[in-house]
Amino acid sequence: MATPESRLARYVTLIRHAETTANAALQWQGSLNAPLSPRGLEQVERLGKRVSEWTPKRVVASDLERTMTTASVFDGVRPDPQWREFDVGAWEGLTSDEIRQAFPGQLEALMAGDDVELGGGERLSDFNARIVDAFDTLVASMDEDEEVIVVSHGGAIWALATHVLGQTGRSASLIPSHNTAISRIRVDDSGESQLVVFNDGSHLRELPTQFGPSGSVVSLFRHGQTEGNVLGRWQGRSDSALTEHGVWQVERTAHFAPPVASLYTSPLGRTVASAEIIGRPHGVTPIANDGLIEMSFGSWENMTTAEAADADPDLFNEIYGLGIDGKRGGDGESFTDAGARMLEAVEAIAQETDHTEVGVVSHGAAIRAYVTGIIGLGFDDRNRIPIPRNSSMSRVIYADGRSVLAGYNVAPHLD
Repeated sequence: MATPESRLARYVTLIRHAETTANAALQWQGSLNAPLSPRGLEQVERLGKRVSEWTPKRVVASDLERTMTTASVFDGVRPDPQWREFDVGAWEGLTSDEIRQAFPGQLEALMAGDDVELGGGERLSDFNARIVDAFDTLVASMDEDEEVIVVSHGGAIWALATHVLGQTGRSASLIPSHNTAISRIRVDDSGESQLVVFNDGSHLRELPTQFGPSGSVVSLFRHGQTEGNVLGRWQGRSDSALTEHGVWQVERTAHFAPPVASLYTSPLGRTVASAEIIGRPHGVTPIANDGLIEMSFGSWENMTTAEAADADPDLFNEIYGLGIDGKRGGDGESFTDAGARMLEAVEAIAQETDHTEVGVVSHGAAIRAYVTGIIGLGFDDRNRIPIPRNSSMSRVIYADGRSVLAGYNVAPHLD
């Protein structure tokens, strides 16, 4: 059975422009220009070092000053006004509080997902259609396995990310991208899109969240590569030691991971070993939590995909062919149940801790099941995001009784 990761694909890598003076003042900024702030200039420098060895065949950028300046870290940039930010009309230059005062109810309607004209400027549905059309046109022009860099804006990247997640026009639970953060979309040969990486700002000195919620942040790390991963086995609750490469992966993660004041881990050996490496630079000892364990594959534990399909063809086809989310192996756990278990465990950790930065070390299937629930996807839509890579980091903000995705599958050492 071909997986989304095994098909031929094209990639669109999205980069938001660096911080402007308007961003720094928390002002809405649409089709008008504002210069880069001093921090924005530093971000461009850091981005340039991050991409110094990239050799893209094509780089496209919104033709506005802030995007073209940011895109100058690449050669041969092609300006394209289709990738411009939305026109926010009379909201231009105002803070959110000023918009609420001057235009009562408009900002709340936007945040609720209503199809409004932003400040009397561009209608949200027209903006979404423009960005999706720019994306579709770009993808149609690409060769197989080609990657194109697009330097654009927070609203444009958010619109495209929600489109890939099947949530266009809805109030999706993900924050706008950080300035110069990198996101990546994969389009396979059947035309299906997948949000592979979201909001990777690991090259930045600090990660400001503009126009997004503030609260406790949980960083979720997948363990490093194991011997079972190398053999393609569904490890589940069975265990397997980290490979030498897996140890290297987690050591690299510890370099870019934010400092965590507390760290929790699945009790399995591969996660405990990974957590000890991640916690070491911060002097933090990981605490085992059974709720963070991997999804149980029941009788399919430690089998390869082919072995699981041979062991029970009907059940395998029911789950992976017909899309019925049953218990793996007949006596294991469903994807939905694993996500609910992870949600309960992570929410309890976020609510009980006094720390604003918390780390969680868990597993690929468990993390994906948890994140899909947060962003409103079901089992049928799980492939809109991939299983996170070994040693990758995903981030969730808990604020005002809700959770918002702030980053997914971030692993600069694997790019």
